Amino acid sequence: MDSYAGLVSGTEGAGHDPGMQQPSCPNWPPDLFAIVGSLIEVSACYTLASPDRHDLASHSNYLDSVFAAARAWNADPFRPPTAVKVHWEALLTHYGDLPLSSICAHPEAAKQLLALFAIADEASIGMGWDVTEMNANDHTFAALAMSCIAEKSEAATFMRYLPTSLCCVVPPDLAIVLPKSITASVGCTIRSLSHHLALLPPRSIIDPSWTSSGIDTSGLVGAASYDMSLLLVPFPYKLHAKSFELSSARDTFGNAYNIPAYFKLVQHWLQGTEGPITGDRMAKELFLPLIREAQAQSGKTPNGIVLPECALSTQIAKELVESLADSGIEFLITGVLDIDPDTGKTYNRAQTFVIRAGEAGAVVRQQNKHHRWRLDQGQVDRYALNFDYSANTQWWEDIDVSNRQLPFVGLRQDMSITTLICEDLARADPAMNVIRAVGPNLVIALLMDGPQLAARWPGRYATVLAEDLAAQS
Repeated sequence: MDSYAGLVSGTEGAGHDPGMQQPSCPNWPPDLFAIVGSLIEVSACYTLASPDRHDLASHSNYLDSVFAAARAWNADPFRPPTAVKVHWEALLTHYGDLPLSSICAHPEAAKQLLALFAIADEASIGMGWDVTEMNANDHTFAALAMSCIAEKSEAATFMRYLPTSLCCVVPPDLAIVLPKSITASVGCTIRSLSHHLALLPPRSIIDPSWTSSGIDTSGLVGAASYDMSLLLVPFPYKLHAKSFELSSARDTFGNAYNIPAYFKLVQHWLQGTEGPITGDRMAKELFLPLIREAQAQSGKTPNGIVLPECALSTQIAKELVESLADSGIEFLITGVLDIDPDTGKTYNRAQTFVIRAGEAGAVVRQQNKHHRWRLDQGQVDRYALNFDYSANTQWWEDIDVSNRQLPFVGLRQDMSITTLICEDLARADPAMNVIRAVGPNLVIALLMDGPQLAARWPGRYATVLAEDLAAQS
């Protein structure tokens, strides 16, 4: 496309046309998806999205009309096709004043919403991943989105809410739209209705992001395009009990309550016997030899490297990635522990570094742990962590859990990954609904406590999540 002026100006005016009595239809499919999807979710009219089993011919015609409208929109991306305008105008003209709570009682209103939702989703086919020359003409919106995601075109500022959302007009404070890897084949939620886009809650609840690896997979076919090998490095290999310290003792509050005790983690393992450990030293002495050994055993370079929760500091992680830039890996995921020098707050974080071929540096996405770990007496005894000699039996992890984020990385066509930190795997809010909506193919949980056996809690919670995602297609 030589110019984006028409597309930008059309989208800018969506929903704010003073010359019309009713809002104009958005020109950008993810914006339409966010608007009607939010109405569908709040009204719960997704429960009406079932074909008439006694008239399947009509349903077949409906699907054909959705595909035709999506193709027409990609062929002329500067304005919504006639079918979209008809549904939009019918929705506003006949049901514009209908309360959300009454939509389910008006099947025709739900029909218009579901049709717009389906067309917006289908028009966004391929969005979030690289578009090949063979399908570029049928994936116009995906190609434009990819150029913005990769920040390689003059239109990079067009999608102003990247990497948080694919929308151009609908702000992330209201709703977020991201690419989708897998669609749920069981359950009755709005997640079951889309194949290419995921509707997520506003970023005040959780702030997601989407990053493309930029890896050229055009030469890969079949299973090879989904082949993924990881180098898992359980560093530090030993965690001494002195790394756990009491940061705040339990205290009484009134006559019936207690202020709980807190513990902190001290990264003594980063000091080393020969002075502080650096990322460059770790690369030379540990990671590059491991990569060479993996190459010798499997005949190829690992796609990614994963380290446990709290394994490194941000500075060491950055140095390590810089030293591994030419190793051939695509990404590195590690837990880090940071202390804000101004506030004294401690942050237990996961950092995902995406190394793009031909680009200087790595794209880094960071997330704070969402939930504190609570140590109980059984764990303290099992790990010999005698840092508190009082009668207390519970200790909370002394970290800041605000500013909740959840980065996703698109690695291959329809293949994405995301990361959780320890306790976040066990708690449903706020990450699990987002993960189930996007449907990543790989969820990596960074853990620190003990051997990760199938019978232990990580195995139980991971199995539930894996079964839920496996039930998607």
